[in-house]
Amino acid sequence: MAEPLNHPASAPIAEPIDERILAEAAAWLAQLQDGPLPPAEQARLAAWRQQSPQHQRAWQRAERLLGQLNALPAPLAGPALHASTQASRRESLARIAKGTALVLLIAPASWLLWQRQPWQHWRHWMDADYAALPGQNLDLQLDDGSQLSLHAGSQLDVRYSRRQRLLHLRQGELYVHTAADSAQPPRPFIVSTAHGRMQALGTRFAVRHLDGQLDGQLDGQLDGQPHAAPGGDGGSTLLAVYEGAVRIEPADAPSAAHRTLRAGQQARFTREAIAPATTAREADTAWRQGLLIADAMPLPDWAAALARHSGRAIRVLPAAQALRISGTFPLNDPDRALRMLAATLRLRIRQRGQGEGAMVEIG
Repeated sequence: MAEPLNHPASAPIAEPIDERILAEAAAWLAQLQDGPLPPAEQARLAAWRQQSPQHQRAWQRAERLLGQLNALPAPLAGPALHASTQASRRESLARIAKGTALVLLIAPASWLLWQRQPWQHWRHWMDADYAALPGQNLDLQLDDGSQLSLHAGSQLDVRYSRRQRLLHLRQGELYVHTAADSAQPPRPFIVSTAHGRMQALGTRFAVRHLDGQLDGQLDGQLDGQPHAAPGGDGGSTLLAVYEGAVRIEPADAPSAAHRTLRAGQQARFTREAIAPATTAREADTAWRQGLLIADAMPLPDWAAALARHSGRAIRVLPAAQALRISGTFPLNDPDRALRMLAATLRLRIRQRGQGEGAMVEIG
């Protein structure tokens, strides 16, 4: 798990970074993955970063991604990126590139694929202020003391202002432990997704942005029918509250339809409606410790959880769709998790294809 990163809670809301600048930063990042930059290229990168505040912010995002790539799970973990001056940053980037080349000799296949991605792939992960790459969670500590855990494959924006503390979850899953605000009057703590807003009332909670229909383990009905959010999203948001309370405000629902969940409750919602509350399980946050804890979990849900964390494509064949699984599985070692599954349920695990388009089939 990554070391906590501090984010200045007093920072003003920044303007979006220009698309061209993000693309250029992604191209530099991809170039660094090929090996250390020669002195002339290091000078070009340093000059590029100094062109404007937007260039500096874009490169900060690139540095965070580079730091994650170098922080492989033990025993593959390498030194993190801790550089403050321009010269030390260049030296650190060179060390990261050299260390990456050594790690390639022993890293698992999923990490090999990440090292070979073109700049267009890195560009996707630079849209957000913070991104947790597949296979690795990211811990953040905000300047107000709030603690966050960002699940692998997730993207998050932090937008603090004088009026509110706002987090926007672009994709994936977020665990939040809020802190009391020292500002007077205290600013509300809000998490938003494509489907609406959630206001925390002194609490611990988790938010997951769900693509498509909800998995079978959780409540899959809204108003008695499968419900897709408008605007082509076809997804929903799942909120689970573990301490305190959180108020849900769907984006297109009247205020009368807003609802407050208490500790021990969870519910999903779309832009228009909130599903009935069910019981929240602390075990569902075990991903923070790199674990997947299943209790009679439908096999498709188990596969989806492993796929979310690892970034792999995993498919459960029709003959195994109705099976359920119980046990504790290592998310940070997906190959071992698949072997444990196969031994428990006497299933066959097959890999179709190679490289980025590979598909793991369970049946």
